[in-house]
Amino acid sequence: MRREWFERFGLDREHADALAEFARAYLHEDALVEHGGGVAAAAAFAKESSFREQAQVAVALDILALGAEDYPPARLARLFTRVLRCAWAPSSADELTAMAEAIRGG
Repeated sequence: MRREWFERFGLDREHADALAEFARAYLHEDALVEHGGGVAAAAAFAKESSFREQAQVAVALDILALGAEDYPPARLARLFTRVLRCAWAPSSADELTAMAEAIRGG
């Protein structure tokens, strides 16, 4: 049986769905124009979302960052553009960690 993408990173369905919703809503084709990048998009999400949504996405980003530390940038970008179906993609696992911190207000 084929594993879901998120299982490879240790994410559960709930966190993966929250991450996908965030990615599609905030990391769309105008993300750079609207927000200036992924970290700023994450900060905007934090201002407009519930505490529960913030917690789910921040945890998902942290877990994904840990699992993607050794990913080449192109592979990480494909995860965001092909699997999560968003236009913007992070350049590194460190950027995912910075996004999680922005959501937490750090």
